[in-house]
Amino acid sequence: MTTDIERFCVKFLARPETNIDEAKFIEIFHEWIRLHKLEGTLIDVADYRHVPNGPGIMLITHDVNYAMDWANGEFGLYAQRKLGEGETHKDRILGLAKATATFGALLESDSRVAGNLSLEGGKFYYMSNDRLKVPNTEEAFTAIKPDLEAVAAELYPGKTVSITRKENDIRDRLTVVVEVENSVDIGSLA
Repeated sequence: MTTDIERFCVKFLARPETNIDEAKFIEIFHEWIRLHKLEGTLIDVADYRHVPNGPGIMLITHDVNYAMDWANGEFGLYAQRKLGEGETHKDRILGLAKATATFGALLESDSRVAGNLSLEGGKFYYMSNDRLKVPNTEEAFTAIKPDLEAVAAELYPGKTVSITRKENDIRDRLTVVVEVENSVDIGSLA
């Protein structure tokens, strides 16, 4: 049953025109902690730029870890849900997607990166972080797909959405691509 799935991630990719010095995120995230720029308890900033295809610069919070991530060679805003509200899996996905969009819009508007960072809101990855409850199988994809369809209907009202399982190694996490045909401003999802 999908209602008890709690551990998962979403990732919104940076648009190709993004050209940024990632070290700027360290200063920005430390300032966000100091000024309480986001809801919840902001804890720390971690620099993993030395890890190939790794999480890059992370902002650790009580509920979510955010990262300017390079996994699979794709740069983007990654959010890993640890805790959070929502009675159903669908509610929790929607909550994380909106929180990540809020984070992304705030980041894009920061004067230190404005004009150099652009995140695509019309496509995101959903990744299971619980291989026991959501293994990387067609059956698990079929089980969670209705929740992703319901989330997509709320995030992209009136748009045609494709929801596909990403082909990857069976040992990797189940990854699903949720995508609309046209580009979407990430701020509009918040």
